[in-house]
Amino acid sequence: MKKLPEKIALDKAIHGTRNYQGTVELKKMSRLLGLLANSEGSVNFSLQFERSAGIIGKAQVIVKTDLPLVCTISQKEFMFPVEIDSTVGFIDDLAYEDRLDEGMEVSWVEDDFINPLEIIEDELILVVPDAPFDDSNEKESNEVVIKDNKKPNPFAVLKDLKK
Repeated sequence: MKKLPEKIALDKAIHGTRNYQGTVELKKMSRLLGLLANSEGSVNFSLQFERSAGIIGKAQVIVKTDLPLVCTISQKEFMFPVEIDSTVGFIDDLAYEDRLDEGMEVSWVEDDFINPLEIIEDELILVVPDAPFDDSNEKESNEVVIKDNKKPNPFAVLKDLKK
């Protein structure tokens, strides 16, 4: 297991099939912060680099965290659970985009270096909903409605008269 550096030489990471894993604080992700309720929390990650035919290489990106969001309906803060397992393909020419495997996300490479924190942050930005909704509130309100609907049946008395 290697510590997450600021820059990674992509060719060395791919040819060495390097794996970077650990934890990073949310407050280090400046582009993501504007979408969050606060900067508290951390992200568990794993980046596994591999070779890939036709492109520079690829990385399996696994991310797990709880993002603090604000519900658009209740305006209350809630934790949005996130588990990502995706594959990112690295290219340095748009002509290679059609060489990516199906379902593979593209990541542009300049100067043969990448910023791994940006890759993790990109994955998180993609999963933040446009209109965050805390469905745990909906479950609670549905339970209240169900309890209120359990009134005695007025026709239950007629059942006894029928006998």
